[in-house]
Amino acid sequence: MSAVFNNGQKDGLTAGGGDLRALRKRLWLRSSMLVCSILVFALAAAWVASAFSARDANNVALQNVMTDSLNRGSLMEAYEGAKPDVPQAFAGLIESSKEEAGDWKPTATAPDTYYSLSGPVQSPFSLAVFEGGSMAFLVPPHNVISGDGDPLYGAFNWCESALEELTNIALSNRADAGKRPKPQYIKVHGMTWKCATEIAVTSPRYSKDATGDSGVSLYSDGRLEGYEKDGYLAARVYAFVDITSSVIYLRRMAMFLAAVGVAGCVVLVLVCRRIIDRALVPVAESQARQREFLIKASHELKTPMASLSSNLDALVANSAETVASQERWTKNMREDIDELADRTCRLLDLVADPERGDSKA
Repeated sequence: MSAVFNNGQKDGLTAGGGDLRALRKRLWLRSSMLVCSILVFALAAAWVASAFSARDANNVALQNVMTDSLNRGSLMEAYEGAKPDVPQAFAGLIESSKEEAGDWKPTATAPDTYYSLSGPVQSPFSLAVFEGGSMAFLVPPHNVISGDGDPLYGAFNWCESALEELTNIALSNRADAGKRPKPQYIKVHGMTWKCATEIAVTSPRYSKDATGDSGVSLYSDGRLEGYEKDGYLAARVYAFVDITSSVIYLRRMAMFLAAVGVAGCVVLVLVCRRIIDRALVPVAESQARQREFLIKASHELKTPMASLSSNLDALVANSAETVASQERWTKNMREDIDELADRTCRLLDLVADPERGDSKA
């Protein structure tokens, strides 16, 4: 019996020490990983939602540029003033602006409401490239024409050389792309531009008084070759929108959300640790009572069991005598059994109510 209680006491002490610490560590790690994962997912979802909103806004701006390109004048007028390359096309814009200077009247503008941007936003523009390779601006780059693209903006050096580099990159990328490529994202002189293309076809022979079929057919493969022999004038229109402010905004937002994520994870880990420590207090108290019970059981039961064992040894040693002559040994054994039963009841009371058990003890 003594060996059984010693083994139970050993097992209880082990359960009350290392196992509880391992459980605490395991719960802390898993709960911290869970809440931090939820936080990171929520922050990432917020950034992705902002990125989609910015993308949609830029796509709307591109579509507006495309629409504005066709509303500002016909392809025929643009074709008449087309030049073989971008610098000459831009020089033609400068000449046109000088010719229109005589119609200019003094004007001035001032903002009536306060607003701010992440950086200077350059005006969108569009460029038409015709079948023969000549080109003309449909929506002119006003900032370059007016001289607003000086190094005054620091990294945003929007000038004629940047305009030429941007358009040449877009033309080269589109020439190497296949059918219906995705929009281009081009970075030049510290700015990020989004470029999309559209095929525009018109019929020079169209007349309001014409009879019969006067519709325009488009090739499904997106090529420009072949329209001229069909009697059409075709051009690939390149629309450019400055998305630098969106890129800066998303970059700053990513940095801010990353900082919030790190700080939030640290706070959540500490909160999880505190909550788990509080939640394990009843478990620790229960294990403490278990250890106390095992210690008291070992102490309370050892004495009567030892006495009972001694009396049995005495009976065995005097086995030749009658039962009546050994009444004192049997009486002692009865007293030991009663004492053992009483102490067992008190131990059970200690398990049910530690305070009640202590008062009886």
